[in-house]
Amino acid sequence: MFYFIINPSSKTKSSRAIWQHVNQVLHQRGIPHHVCATRYPGHASELARSVSRSDPNADIIVLGGDGTINEVLNGLENLDTVTLGVIPTGSANDFCSGMGIPSDPSRALAAILHPVRKTSLDIGRITSASRTSRFAVSAGIGFDAAVCHEAISSPVKSTLNALHAGPLTYSVIAARQIALYVPGASEVRLDGDRHFRFPDTYFIAVMNQRFEGGGLMMAPNARPDDGVLDVFVCSGISRSRLIASLPAVKYGRHAGLKGAHFLKCRRIEILMDRRRPVHADGESGGVSRTLTADFEPAKLSVITG
Repeated sequence: MFYFIINPSSKTKSSRAIWQHVNQVLHQRGIPHHVCATRYPGHASELARSVSRSDPNADIIVLGGDGTINEVLNGLENLDTVTLGVIPTGSANDFCSGMGIPSDPSRALAAILHPVRKTSLDIGRITSASRTSRFAVSAGIGFDAAVCHEAISSPVKSTLNALHAGPLTYSVIAARQIALYVPGASEVRLDGDRHFRFPDTYFIAVMNQRFEGGGLMMAPNARPDDGVLDVFVCSGISRSRLIASLPAVKYGRHAGLKGAHFLKCRRIEILMDRRRPVHADGESGGVSRTLTADFEPAKLSVITG
């Protein structure tokens, strides 16, 4: 049985059109399915929890973007037996880019109905300010989280979405945040035994996949199934040089650039000089001086082709 988690009140015309097409295909082919419609923020987590609890072998299909996927991820139970599928409708779709899920909704649906490839996804877990949540793409603290916080409520996002230029949202907001953000010292402990200090830190991105922020290739070598967190620390760099480096980050060519530090671990503990914005998959995690990230014991099977 397929369980589709959708947002029927989405303000995005393309999302509604995609669901109408998917629904039509399902009925034409007589494919058994159940529609779980969200009604308020956080409802996707509740629906995912209910479905995965009542049917541990469920195929749960998300029709949405990275935010909806994150909500579902945070509600799932029986991670090692349920299967996740995604039909992308978001403006960034970093999850689908990193997992190799088709960006075309028709192709994504075809892969779900006739799967030939599934990928075991590591489920990231962060704790900050006494709050624990999951992530599939990335988590972070500092400048990149400040950009995510603004993007959630900024009219820039809805305006660019209407112009079919949603991926530019993060670039536009980042340009403003660079002018405002004040870097500070940070400390990092990896796997309990490796310790590093960084001056003038703009952000620390804890990556489970290659992309975040609407297609920025933060961690070119990250893999979603290797049990390793790829950490990108941006520290010890001037504001002007950071701006000049952004095009290189876009294409994953920032290795070796001044201010770019790459680490690998299974668990990371971060201490910042003061409370900083935190995010998980682009969703706000509040503000905190500390962030700890590792993995859930179980992996999640994701339909990727």
